[in-house]
Amino acid sequence: MAEALVGGAVLSAFLQVAFDRVASLEVLDFLKGRKHIDGMVQKLKIELMSADAVLIDAEEKQITNPAVKEWLDELKDAVYVADDLLDEIAYEALRCKLEAESTSKVRGLISTFVSSFDKSIQSELKNILDRLESISKQKDVLRLEKVAAVGIPSRPLTTSCPEEYGVFGRDKDKEAIFMKFQSSDASDNGICVVPIVGLGGVGKTTLARFIYNDKRVTDSFDHKAWVCVSENFDCFRILKTILEDATLSMCDIQNMNLLQIKIRETFKDKKIFLVLDDVWNENYDDWIELLKVFKCGAQEIKIIVTTRIEKVASNVRTDLAYLLNQLSNEECWLLFEKHAFRNGSSGEFPLLREIGKQIVQKCGGLPLAAKTLGGLLRFEEDLRQWTKILKSDIWDLPKGNNSILPALRLSYHYLPSHLKRCFSYCSILPKDYEFKKKELVKLWMAEDLLQQSKGNKRMEEIGEEYFDDLVSRLLFQRSSNNESCFMMHDLVNDLAKFIFGEFCFKLEIDDSGVITRKTRHFSYVRTEFDAFKKFNMSYEAKGLRTFLGFDLSLPEWTRNSISAMMIDDLLLTFKCLRVLSFSTYRNMKELPKSVGNLKHLRYLNLSYTSIERLPNSLCTLYYLQTLLLSECEYLTKLPTKMWRLVNLRHLDIVKTKLEEMPLHMGKLRNLQSLTTFIVSKHNRSNIKELGELLHLSGALSILNLQNVQHARDAMEVNLKDKQHLYELVLEWGHDKDSSENEINVLEHLCPHSKLESLTIENYGGTGFPKWLQDCSFSNMVYIRLANCKYCYSWPPLGDLPNLKKLFVEGFHVVSHVDREFYGGGSSAVKPFRSLEILSFKDMPEWQEWFLFEGKDEDEGGVFYNLQKLCIIKCPKLSRGLPNHLPALMALQIEDCPQLVASLPRSPNLSKLQLSNCDELLLKELPPRLLQLEVGEGRILQSFVELMMSIPGGGLPTTLKTLSVQGTFLLPRRHYYPSLEELAIEGGFDSLWCFPLEFYPKLKSLLVSDSESLESLSCAPNLTEICIFSCEKLKSLPEGMCTLLPSLESLELFKCPELESFPKGGLPSNLVTLDIAKCHKLFSRRMEWGLQGLHTLKQFKIWNGIENVESFPDEALLPSTLTEFTIGGFPNLKSLNSKGFQHLTSLQRLEIQSCYGLRYLTEERLPASLSFLILRQCPLLKQRCQRDKGKDWPKISHIPFIQIEDEVIT
Repeated sequence: MAEALVGGAVLSAFLQVAFDRVASLEVLDFLKGRKHIDGMVQKLKIELMSADAVLIDAEEKQITNPAVKEWLDELKDAVYVADDLLDEIAYEALRCKLEAESTSKVRGLISTFVSSFDKSIQSELKNILDRLESISKQKDVLRLEKVAAVGIPSRPLTTSCPEEYGVFGRDKDKEAIFMKFQSSDASDNGICVVPIVGLGGVGKTTLARFIYNDKRVTDSFDHKAWVCVSENFDCFRILKTILEDATLSMCDIQNMNLLQIKIRETFKDKKIFLVLDDVWNENYDDWIELLKVFKCGAQEIKIIVTTRIEKVASNVRTDLAYLLNQLSNEECWLLFEKHAFRNGSSGEFPLLREIGKQIVQKCGGLPLAAKTLGGLLRFEEDLRQWTKILKSDIWDLPKGNNSILPALRLSYHYLPSHLKRCFSYCSILPKDYEFKKKELVKLWMAEDLLQQSKGNKRMEEIGEEYFDDLVSRLLFQRSSNNESCFMMHDLVNDLAKFIFGEFCFKLEIDDSGVITRKTRHFSYVRTEFDAFKKFNMSYEAKGLRTFLGFDLSLPEWTRNSISAMMIDDLLLTFKCLRVLSFSTYRNMKELPKSVGNLKHLRYLNLSYTSIERLPNSLCTLYYLQTLLLSECEYLTKLPTKMWRLVNLRHLDIVKTKLEEMPLHMGKLRNLQSLTTFIVSKHNRSNIKELGELLHLSGALSILNLQNVQHARDAMEVNLKDKQHLYELVLEWGHDKDSSENEINVLEHLCPHSKLESLTIENYGGTGFPKWLQDCSFSNMVYIRLANCKYCYSWPPLGDLPNLKKLFVEGFHVVSHVDREFYGGGSSAVKPFRSLEILSFKDMPEWQEWFLFEGKDEDEGGVFYNLQKLCIIKCPKLSRGLPNHLPALMALQIEDCPQLVASLPRSPNLSKLQLSNCDELLLKELPPRLLQLEVGEGRILQSFVELMMSIPGGGLPTTLKTLSVQGTFLLPRRHYYPSLEELAIEGGFDSLWCFPLEFYPKLKSLLVSDSESLESLSCAPNLTEICIFSCEKLKSLPEGMCTLLPSLESLELFKCPELESFPKGGLPSNLVTLDIAKCHKLFSRRMEWGLQGLHTLKQFKIWNGIENVESFPDEALLPSTLTEFTIGGFPNLKSLNSKGFQHLTSLQRLEIQSCYGLRYLTEERLPASLSFLILRQCPLLKQRCQRDKGKDWPKISHIPFIQIEDEVIT
């Protein structure tokens, strides 16, 4: 087999995994009595090894030879089939082993089944052998040969010549490199090496040239040299080139020793500037050998190294590497424009400019892409050609001048074969998708992309090493939005897709594509409704391994639905699935028993579904590694034979309603992560079982600890030895009396000292155990102590050096927070020195907070790093708010009516929330405040007085968001120039008109529960108005059609006195209109003038007049409408066909709570409809039944139809 060499064949790693599988003891045992099958398996190995011998040659030749590519794809497809057969044999071997102890009756049934299996597998093995023999014969026709390593793709050497068209967007980068050169910390023995690291095509060489040709380099250095190192790190060649470049003369020295002597003589007492461009060599020793030569008595040596690999940068640097980021879209456009247009200007071509801007978006900030695409269109004035380039993938661009794909493919070329498989698999990821390391590693593991380690490394550790390697090579990049997530650059994603070809089908980009027989991996972006029509799946792809949906928003916010018919068909058709996800389909209540047929399945994700139970057949999925059930809020029980899932490694049951664990969980010895363990009331799931799970890592919650009957059982959990756990939650049931047993249980649940996060909840002891009172938990960053009602003392939490987040709530007997809270450490070391968030909540007896301010109050005392402070529901607290919190950015004080204090001095405070804290002194507002929320109580009046006492209104000029709750007198004639969002809940005292003209930048206005508001004035930048429960509101702003030009959304709820819209109608740019419980307004609906709103897309109407029997009225709605929701019409009997006939853009129709609605329209609903949702319309359910209902012909053309929670299409 081919080694995992740099540039090795990707299929070789695939074959190795398959061979490792059939070499397992279970399989060898199984094949002993099956000589015929064993012989066929051995023959299969020989055929595959024969093909493997020429794979390196084939993978290179496929780039230019379509016949070789077709042969290679056929071979890959055959290998997939062979791998499935070998996996099936391994599964059968494992099944026989697990069921070997069954009764004689069961043995008889097994014997019959095994005989049937033998016949079936022999037939399938014969078929694949015949196919492989045919494929193997073709390799000679194609002249494929055995080669030791991949040839290096030829590409031009770089030079130091300046860029012909100039450099765009790199001035700041250039100056940053010069700053590094000037830093005294950057040099080592007079040598300063600054690596520039970046993705292929990002402009590393361009930046190096930009610096190399800078006047400061020319004037400051005696010699400078440029070497394009590339893949061949030949020290002699590099040194000879440096000498020739520096002296501007040829060198005929052929001896390394003489060459080094000559360089030393030339560089002695000189200032030298070197660029080593395009370095790939990761060998540290080679670099050290090269560097020795430069320790030659030179006055100073500055070296720039450009590379795509962070490991190279780590080897060579004397200072931190410089990570070169992509250009902005505007900078990219300037470069594109320079190359694409005559004289470098698009001024004469406005239409081409518009398309060009879109093309630049595709470049993703890569200058190479902008330059190449601009060059392809140089002097091209045909709009069709520009549109063609816009819509083309990078592999479809003209080959001659397309340098994008070769440049990116070079990074792939240098990957070892095992990394090539992992990288190409990532073509299933949607563009712009943010993924986590552990998420992707679980998928790689399920697809058998990880090579088994000969040592004791866990598969997860191997996967994380692979992941880190791809990050080092910049094929994965850390997300700018979330530090724990990563992304692939769009063009890198395109590269992965190009490499994987038809074996991966991604619905995101292949909307019009077809799944073929070769397709093995299918992914898509989930939408609100997913049915079989959407996927148009070809049943030809019987070997599908991956069915994976992705959510581009947070899963807790998604409300997706899926057709039950689709689930059934999916499980019955695609029996080779290894990865299957139904996550976030909220209407999914059960998993069919047929899931037990998916014997290859390794990964099953049912998170955020409404699953109520799991079938027992799930327990026959002996290869299952990952089972994700997070936030399955209706799941109360797991199957009883879960212990049979012997390969299960990850079980996520966070936020389920499980009442207990199944028996024998301790037998799942391969478990690496178990998010939750629920202790049984009747000792069925004993906490001792956790002691048998030796490899647990990550996060673990142990719930219902009140059910531990003997404290010694907790000792057997042996948390101290579970070194890979970083997060621990210990939780008792609610409302338990103080218990000595709970004290002992907690004492025995001592975790290891590397723990990072600890939560203790509903603990009934009076004090905390000894292990929490020492300061050995140096890695602890998060602690939450909740509802420890009987605890009267504190652990010395201030001694924890890295504690960043501390949440304390529900301590009902604590009256003072004093010195013990800060710890007993050295006076030279400040307590809580790393704390960033501190929260106290629900402490009814707390009266005083002892403040340990420290010696230097100007530095902020003890909490000098605190960024957020919350004090909530502490009714007796009267003293003790820190005076100075220099890093504080957010402060929340609620329901602390006796707290006498002033706001702390916090120059960076940007968010302030105050409610029911009557004694708090509000003298002034922080100068940099961005968000302010003021609630009920005397604090509201203090706020209003502050506003009235200061000219201009007293609000900081930085304030963007203001939320006020309660009755108050709003100051008049005050100007609020920066405010963008305003929310007011409650009355305005005597105010009847809200003066919006004093809020020139206001974009969003929410007014609710006002008993006095009668009218509004105008603000030119308002984009959103929401008015809820304002029972006296009679009119909207006069002339709002012209005075509110930016308004896009208008929501009116429960405004019974509002009779009509103003003369002239609503603003012309309105996109969304929601009206609910505005009876007088609804009665004059034909005067609304909606037909004139040509941008209106979404309209919702709720709870109209009770005597309405048919709706909508003819000519009421504009033809631009795409979404229409009708709800709360108790006497509505039918939909008006004439009201729908002109709605040619309507895509979504939702009807809710129309209990009397008997039938839909007389004619078919609009042909444009894609979604029909019916909820709480009981009389329609029968009429809209699939294929049978009387109204079915009127709706059968709609792709997605949901009735209640069931998708029927």
